[in-house]
Amino acid sequence: MSLFRSISNLLFVPDHICLFCRENLADHSNYICNSCWNLLEVTNREIDLNLRSVDRVYYSLFYNRFIREKIHSFKFQDKPYLYKPFGEILVETVRVMAIDGKVDAIAFVPTHRRKKALRGYNQSQLLASYIADKSNLSLLDKHLVKVKRTMDQNKLSKIEREKNLQNAFQIMNHKDIKDKEILLVDDIITTGTTMEECGKVLLEGGAKSVVGLALTSSMKI
Repeated sequence: MSLFRSISNLLFVPDHICLFCRENLADHSNYICNSCWNLLEVTNREIDLNLRSVDRVYYSLFYNRFIREKIHSFKFQDKPYLYKPFGEILVETVRVMAIDGKVDAIAFVPTHRRKKALRGYNQSQLLASYIADKSNLSLLDKHLVKVKRTMDQNKLSKIEREKNLQNAFQIMNHKDIKDKEILLVDDIITTGTTMEECGKVLLEGGAKSVVGLALTSSMKI
């Protein structure tokens, strides 16, 4: 995949089309046409994962076939511009659940630098940046880093996931995290293992608390 092509896709997508289906929009305020919007099942709910390091976890959408395909395109088919409609959906969850009044800053689940170089972007970073901009919250973009290459989590059991992520994350610039209530953003949450490990590292780095936010949850509830 070409990094330059990814950047081009990110920057030069017209605003007058639905970014999911490419049809023209009458109103392009949220980048989603009515037909695609009707395929989304908005939840805006909290999910109980009983995590030790994350106080609460929220997600925006039910994990149906449409959203599964669009997230796959976002992550693996060179469509980083989908951060815009997905970002709008997450911003609405932040508003509806009054999350912005409960946090001081936004972080995101990082990818290893080699994986980011191959893909050209980190989808969770794009989402977090969009939310930070729309919510007037500071973005912690050089603070939570992934220092160990790991296997893809979706191929592992829960126990294997936990072992896979041990010592995978580190904190930089501790002073920006100290005593902060942090919103941790990811695209999808299943068992919560990734958020748990990131939350643990943030707390060890001085954060006061961590709240999770994802587009959707593939956990069966």
